[in-house]
Amino acid sequence: MSVDTAALVDEITRKVWDRLECLMDPTRIVLGVSNRHVHLSQADLKTLFGLDALTSYRPVRQPNEFAAEQFVTVHGRKTSFEKVRVMGPCRPRSQVELSRTDCFALGVNAPVIQSGHLELATPIDIEGPLGTVHLEHGAMVAARHVHLGPADAKELGVKDQDLVRFAFEGERGGILNNFIVRV
Repeated sequence: MSVDTAALVDEITRKVWDRLECLMDPTRIVLGVSNRHVHLSQADLKTLFGLDALTSYRPVRQPNEFAAEQFVTVHGRKTSFEKVRVMGPCRPRSQVELSRTDCFALGVNAPVIQSGHLELATPIDIEGPLGTVHLEHGAMVAARHVHLGPADAKELGVKDQDLVRFAFEGERGGILNNFIVRV
């Protein structure tokens, strides 16, 4: 396997700098943007893959969560997206998190809601190597949110479900409102 040393050094440097920057200024928070992805219930994982557990590919910023090695195909009314990453671990209910642009392409009218609050989520189909599942309430656009640990939330004076705004610096800087705090 060939390793791109320069890319690896850049990635490590970025991650170390992200952590150091936050330690030097506790009001700085590292934000990430997620691509489309799927969370599966245990039953749907079994139907789609015949597996009892997801296989971890790499950890993500949220503790105890990971990007899985498994991929699915997501089917909308207009088109399908192949190779959509499954995130782990399994959740109580399956859901497909999409961008607004993804929704236009797929032909689904998914609402902007909090992850896991699926009462208003719209129908969508997920296909794996062993089968397909139909989710009557599964497609959603994740509401803007920020994950904070209890210590960080206390330091910043916020609590779970508070709404906050973020100011971004740089050439394309600005202010984004309505981030839901998730502690």
